[in-house]
Amino acid sequence: MAASTSSERTTAAHFRKLASALEGSAILPSSPDYARAHRLWNSRFDDVRPRAVVEVASAEDVRTVMSFARDHDLRPIPRNGRHSFGGYSTGEGAIVVDVSRLSAVEIGADGATARLGAGLTVLPAYQALWSQKCTIPAGTCPTVGITGLAVGGGFGVLGRLHGLTCDALTAVEIVDANGELRRADEQENSDLFWAIRGAGAGSFGVITSLTFRLVPADMPFTRVELEFPWSSATEVLSAWQSWAHEAPRELASFLVLETRAPRHATPQIALEVVYGGAPSRLTPLLAELQSAIGMPGKQTEHSTGQFVTIPADFYSKGLRPDECRDAGLSPKGKLPRPALYAKSDVASQPWPGDGFETLVAWLEKRQCDPLLTPAPFSETHTVGKVILEACDGAVNDVPPDATAYMHRAGRFISQYQARWHAGASEATITANLEWANGLYSAIAPYRSGFAYQDYIDPELPDWEHAYYGTNLARLRHVKSQYDPDNFFRFARSIPPG
Repeated sequence: MAASTSSERTTAAHFRKLASALEGSAILPSSPDYARAHRLWNSRFDDVRPRAVVEVASAEDVRTVMSFARDHDLRPIPRNGRHSFGGYSTGEGAIVVDVSRLSAVEIGADGATARLGAGLTVLPAYQALWSQKCTIPAGTCPTVGITGLAVGGGFGVLGRLHGLTCDALTAVEIVDANGELRRADEQENSDLFWAIRGAGAGSFGVITSLTFRLVPADMPFTRVELEFPWSSATEVLSAWQSWAHEAPRELASFLVLETRAPRHATPQIALEVVYGGAPSRLTPLLAELQSAIGMPGKQTEHSTGQFVTIPADFYSKGLRPDECRDAGLSPKGKLPRPALYAKSDVASQPWPGDGFETLVAWLEKRQCDPLLTPAPFSETHTVGKVILEACDGAVNDVPPDATAYMHRAGRFISQYQARWHAGASEATITANLEWANGLYSAIAPYRSGFAYQDYIDPELPDWEHAYYGTNLARLRHVKSQYDPDNFFRFARSIPPG
């Protein structure tokens, strides 16, 4: 008979002893709160069942959990906002270290920096910093974790003006594989700090706080959405990629191609723009794009307001702040949880028209498939999407080896999403995966070979090169220094050198 591992011999009594040593709480499968605690934003991974979810309340709690995980041969998984596209903020039989209670905000005496608890998500972080009329360059989804966003790069509406979220990071506190609480910045553990900025999502330890350089946000922000006829989609894509690259850095833009309800004959294409500055300056910029396309777009959204309202404007219009949370994960949350599979590419050169025609053809293919575009249709749960986001400007001012994030020659990031309902049939799930992978294969001649690590992909071949390029060797060396026995590991973690 094979000998059992120490993790298999870990009993409820052991976990109760752990819980008694914590300021936070340890939630086991027998707990009535387990259903909430173990789920992620992506309902695709609802069946993954960790041994325990520990909601830590301090860095000392994290150290205690690391010691317990070592003693009981349990794989620790750090978790912030539960948004890992690949489901890597959970794990079968693992111990999840949930830092969501670490949400304190300390603004520096000079008002130039802020220390954020590692459990903050985007909207609460923006709200906490708004008293200073400052912010950090982060994302638009209100429930994405600041930690996960920052350590993988971090794009948002201020990226072209102020760079990535990781570029504004000045220090972290992290509990390493030995249970030691370390500070990492440009002077102390500088090699670890280099690695965390772009490759720090669960590979090197559990981050407990992050210090950021603040940027001003006390100017009007105008959000405009324009829809164009689907028949002009190729022209819109071709004109946008030049216009977005040449636009002032105050302008962030996204193109969204998505399927619609079966009663519509075609998918739709929409441009979303956020401009930080005088609203009057945006009008001629939009006119330039529409002139290049050869037709005006239909304006469906137009608002000017404060930066702090941007996440709500994008994802949760009409909801109160406490409702801008994921349903089933927070008592008052009303944001739906789809099952999602996504792939990405970081384009460093303009695409030819043939590439955009291929995107259009695959959206049309999904639109007319009754399994993938069913009735009733859900814009959240049964949609296929292609999202293109400008990613140049200040992002590319940083050398590719200055941080672990190496995509410093990008023009736009493209994301290819398939979504379905939780509990969908195997046929539906298979069809969604085949559509996304088929689209991705079809555009292979136009892809760069690089991908965005914050849109982490469980099926991406050659992922180490796609995410980290020539920075991989240094990353593996840092991993060997700080976690030589690969205590922090998952399918896309940095391996030791």
